[in-house]
Amino acid sequence: MISSRVLIVAAAAVVVGTAGVAVAQADPQDAFTYTSEAGAHAFVGSYSWGADQLTASEYDGAVKVDADGGWDWARLELSAPAGRQLQEGTYTGARFRGQSAPQLDTAGFAAFRGTQADGTQACTDPADDATADFTVTQLSRAADGTITDLDTIFTLHCSGPTGPATTGAVHFHH
Repeated sequence: MISSRVLIVAAAAVVVGTAGVAVAQADPQDAFTYTSEAGAHAFVGSYSWGADQLTASEYDGAVKVDADGGWDWARLELSAPAGRQLQEGTYTGARFRGQSAPQLDTAGFAAFRGTQADGTQACTDPADDATADFTVTQLSRAADGTITDLDTIFTLHCSGPTGPATTGAVHFHH
């Protein structure tokens, strides 16, 4: 009788332990990932950086996410329309906003990707009619303004609104 109780307790522990693992895996992991359609730029193909390769900051009205893998890197900048601070919500029709340029009447973005082999690519040319849509589902700042949590999904069209798309996500929690 004792051995069957031990077996039941052990089986229950396995079930509870397995359920705990499933819940932990459902949470988004810190990462910057993207996948691009053929012909898209500045992000080409698909790639992913992990938690230890990410930083997030806010400067001059833009939230900036940097991913650095040593041989390759990426930066995504997102900003709210002029006079507002980026918050949780959906932003459509974002236009290219240069680094340290004034905020636009629309939401803004910039995207850069660099590799040691290919140099730097950028989704920055206003003449290309570059657009982006993004949704910020979580954005938290510490008392000093430091970004502590950021979850966002994005779609970039660097060759105009009907050009090839890059879709991606950022999950940053520090």
